[in-house]
Amino acid sequence: MISMLKINFYVCVSKFTNKTVKCINSIINQSHIHKTRIYIIDNSLRSNIKKNIEKKIIYKKNVSINILIEKKRGIPFARNRCLKIIRKTKTDFTCFIDDDCELSKVWLKNMLKVYEETKSDIITGPQISKSKNIYENILERKNKHLKKIKWAATNNVFMNSKVLKKNKINFDTQLKKLGGSDQVFFSKLSEKGLIIIWNEKSKVYENRDQKKTNLIWFIKRNMRYGSSSKILYLKIFRPFKAYLLFFAKFISEFLRSLLYLVIIPVSIKKHSLISLQYIIRATATLLSLFNFKFEEYKD
Repeated sequence: MISMLKINFYVCVSKFTNKTVKCINSIINQSHIHKTRIYIIDNSLRSNIKKNIEKKIIYKKNVSINILIEKKRGIPFARNRCLKIIRKTKTDFTCFIDDDCELSKVWLKNMLKVYEETKSDIITGPQISKSKNIYENILERKNKHLKKIKWAATNNVFMNSKVLKKNKINFDTQLKKLGGSDQVFFSKLSEKGLIIIWNEKSKVYENRDQKKTNLIWFIKRNMRYGSSSKILYLKIFRPFKAYLLFFAKFISEFLRSLLYLVIIPVSIKKHSLISLQYIIRATATLLSLFNFKFEEYKD
């Protein structure tokens, strides 16, 4: 039986909506044997989050909420504000959750169980769309349960707080428009020898505007993933290894596009889109050699 722990959650908010409320409530509704503190980092500069939260959140025993403003616009700045708090605060575990995600009811219970089994430094898991949107479903990241992986995303992270106190790596603010600062951050921790484990049983569910998740959105998202490859690899690795992985990625994505092109008859719509996904990524990856990049996020 695990004794009472201090567990802090960090949620960076770029625009306060009902999705944010659902996210916070899903954290509050976890098992509260443990002392839970939620830090909301307001990066919107447009909304009164404190007033809205107080109206719509149902507080529970052992849960407290702190709302802070990060005036520098861009998600890496908000994430770095989290790191400053983490490195000054005494806590056992640190959790990162995106503001448009809801935790499954057993999220914390399963994270603690996997930690007890593996003693991993960082544990991450799936982000699943709440809709049946085929574009989102294709983009969902999938791994085998308890597999050791190379990076995590801030949409679903549970980690030993000591990890961040010992390592002074920050989120790269140069990536505020391109995205991927979380991939670079956790990849650098992995390169230092920290263990990142995939926990299939601790799911988060993403609330996304379905009017925007169409074919154009799908194409743009894959263009960004491909065009960011060179920049992200060079930020994580030394040039030789970065370019080696870069070309391996290009070849892998090109071959995958051909594979799904061949097996299209098995599932015409799904495999056509997957083939298109890898064609776009391979093309954008190659074009990034000539400094092509697709900046999805705005100030």
